[in-house]
Amino acid sequence: MKENINSTLLFKILPMVATLMLAIVCTVAQPPGGGFPGGRPPGGGYPGGRPPMGDRGWNQGQQTNQMNQMKPKKVRSGSTFKVAGLLRDSIAGTPLAYANVAVLDAEDSSLIKGTLANQNGYFEVDGVPQGECLIRVFIFNYKMKYFPLTVSNNTNMGTLKLIPASTTLGEVTIKTEKPIYAMDGEKLVYNVNEDPSIQTGTTEDALQNAPGVEVDVEGNITLRGVSSVEIWINDKPSKLTEENLKTYLQTLPANALERIEAITNPSAKYATDAEAVINIVTSAHVKSNQFVSFGINGSNQPFVSPWVSYMWAKEKLSVNLFLSGRYSSRRNASESSSYQRRDAEIFGEYDTTWASTAAQKDTNRSGSANFFLGINYEIDSTSEISFDAGGFYNNNKSRYITSRDQTYFELDSFPPFEQNYIDTSRSKTDGWSVMSHAGVDYTKKFDQKGHNLRIGLNGRYSHNASEQWYNRMYDTYFDLDEHRYLLTKFNRYGASLDARYNRPYSDDGEMSYGLRSSYYQMSNDYRRYNDLDGTLVDTLRTYHFNGKETNLNADVNWTHRWGGFTLSTGLGLGVLRDGYEYISDMPFADKGTPIFFTARPSIHLTYRTKSMHNFKLNYSMRMSHPDEEDLSIFRRYGDNNYSTGNPNGLKSGYTHSLEAGWQKYFNKFGNIGLELYGRLSTNEISSLRDAEYDQYLDRIINYSIPYNLGTSWRYGASLNATYRPTGFVNVRLYANVYDYGYRMEYYRDGVHQLDQRDKWSWSVRVNLWAKAFDWLQFTASGNYNSPTLSLMSERKARYSLNFGVRSDLFKRKLSLFVNVQDIFNWGGRFGSGSVNTNPYYLSNSTNKMLNSRYVSAGITLRFGKMELEKKAQEGDGETGDSL
Repeated sequence: MKENINSTLLFKILPMVATLMLAIVCTVAQPPGGGFPGGRPPGGGYPGGRPPMGDRGWNQGQQTNQMNQMKPKKVRSGSTFKVAGLLRDSIAGTPLAYANVAVLDAEDSSLIKGTLANQNGYFEVDGVPQGECLIRVFIFNYKMKYFPLTVSNNTNMGTLKLIPASTTLGEVTIKTEKPIYAMDGEKLVYNVNEDPSIQTGTTEDALQNAPGVEVDVEGNITLRGVSSVEIWINDKPSKLTEENLKTYLQTLPANALERIEAITNPSAKYATDAEAVINIVTSAHVKSNQFVSFGINGSNQPFVSPWVSYMWAKEKLSVNLFLSGRYSSRRNASESSSYQRRDAEIFGEYDTTWASTAAQKDTNRSGSANFFLGINYEIDSTSEISFDAGGFYNNNKSRYITSRDQTYFELDSFPPFEQNYIDTSRSKTDGWSVMSHAGVDYTKKFDQKGHNLRIGLNGRYSHNASEQWYNRMYDTYFDLDEHRYLLTKFNRYGASLDARYNRPYSDDGEMSYGLRSSYYQMSNDYRRYNDLDGTLVDTLRTYHFNGKETNLNADVNWTHRWGGFTLSTGLGLGVLRDGYEYISDMPFADKGTPIFFTARPSIHLTYRTKSMHNFKLNYSMRMSHPDEEDLSIFRRYGDNNYSTGNPNGLKSGYTHSLEAGWQKYFNKFGNIGLELYGRLSTNEISSLRDAEYDQYLDRIINYSIPYNLGTSWRYGASLNATYRPTGFVNVRLYANVYDYGYRMEYYRDGVHQLDQRDKWSWSVRVNLWAKAFDWLQFTASGNYNSPTLSLMSERKARYSLNFGVRSDLFKRKLSLFVNVQDIFNWGGRFGSGSVNTNPYYLSNSTNKMLNSRYVSAGITLRFGKMELEKKAQEGDGETGDSL
């Protein structure tokens, strides 16, 4: 027992004695020239003339020699300031007492000033001249670390962490550092503050290293190929506009981040319709920020989009303002063929009743303007309130030319005969839309461990209107020529109230409770006239729609950790009242008020080993319910077709998802992962297209009606791998193979029908991202998707190859990018489309962009600066860090 006490005392005293001795050597005994060739440490030639912020594997002996071979003190003219900070163990969070702190000149590593931290790890260095410096920190049993700093005023660097060396002394063992990558429940976590290779970059650079996250040269973010991503900042939606968010990500330094969380299957507590969520958690808060950014983006499609962004923050108040405009012009072409069939006299065979081929060319021109204002006020250290408002206006002009060749087969006539119609139609549509929104959010923090309450109230209004002039001219049957005018107006407005309460009950577990209610009202007017001046009303196709939607949802989520295990469970419950009314002069006018109940359970289990193996097992269930168009008997007529609902017992659908995965993360290499997944949907609602004689049009036309068509499934495996030699280069591979199938049962003309199909499909995507010289970025991606099956249709193969480059100059005050999509114009040469496999209604369509290969480019100018406050750990309050 006595030996144990002595070894413990020795372990405590030895670092202090060694540090004091080294400090005396550093401060007093300094040989001329510092002993470094060229006046800098061996291997000098660092990018930017400074060593990187993270440790670079210098052994303890090298560190000691370099400490004893410093250049003489360097004297710089100009104003002087105070630099302070707090030193902590990166694992235990304990103070680093009596650590040696040296201020070095960034140009030649010569000593400017030096000091020792006190017993609490706090240090102050007075008389530091303005300019570029390196703050070097050393203490026995820890890896030496450099922190770059631009001194322009009195600066508190906040909490600086040092990584323990792998040393065992007596009975004391230093633990391994926190892993850079880990799984935690439903989240894939990238601990940015533990990744020394990215500390000199930006938040956007850090996102490139987060699991599954990709950022193209235009700043657009996807997660595992999904573009429906919601960005959160510090555990709440950012509410920043697209360009404001890009400015924030491209200017906030990576060393101001704690971690990035990627959630690919968000549970009910996120209350989002997005397919994925990325949560950026900062270790610093914006103390002072003033940025004016403006730029212009464009492409040869063409489109052009000028914009201006203003971000201002001072202490407790921040303001974000964004204005933009856009003009675009696009041309497309498509070809399609369709067939209608019926059962023949011989079982299993069909007779064709109608055939059509069509070719269409269209042009689309649009102009739009966008406005956003966001204000955030920190009431005190525990509460804040934010307000946001915005608006959008768009004017759109479309022109279509369609050539169609139709043949009707009159099989019931004697003798049977064919009737052929060839026509050309032209349409002109002018549309405009207005959208506005406003909201207020209040957040209350009860402590710094995650106990908080957030309440939000949001309102939205949208208005869309359009006018269409249409002419159809027949080659032979001139009496069938059509001239018509269509006027539509759509209005939607309402409000929503959200509340989220999070309460940790221990260091290892927390509860989260959510409540959301919303009310929206719709009023749509659809008026069609059989002339061009709006006189002859088309009674069959004219109607008015009123809708009212009331929604109430609640959820509870539980998370607990046992060592390397994390278990997250959640349950969301909701009720929806969906009232509708179709007003029409036709006998199928209809109204109703269905009520639906929903449940959304989920469970996420993960396990992480010390060697950075991560395992996950997830299950979730979602319910889908029919909407008013699925239930109402009202018929929405087109030219040669109609769609209607099915009020006879449509049931809610259920989708069960199960995932099992393994990921292995490497600090130097990157990661590799394998995932097995399955999805089973029952009572799936989908529309079935068929053909019948219509009494109002007096001919055979096609129609669609929704059914609970049975069951569909998808199961497969995906492989993902990232090669990451540094924090500024990575190559990503995503490969996916799966089987999709369905079993569909329904009744047609009183006869039971059964259709069951499945198809194996695969896809592969390779992405490259590299950043050089701190100002030049490259991206390249290749994608291939094999033909895929869906309900009674098959989508054709799709592939593309893209390349982009971006340059950030003059300390990111000027950014330029060029992006080339579909380099080989495969979309224009081969197009994309689908094949309908319904035995009674066959169709085949191909859509082509006249030039799918297009070049987009942009320029951005930024003026201003950002000053951050580091958040001190272990309850030490907040200190300042000026960047």
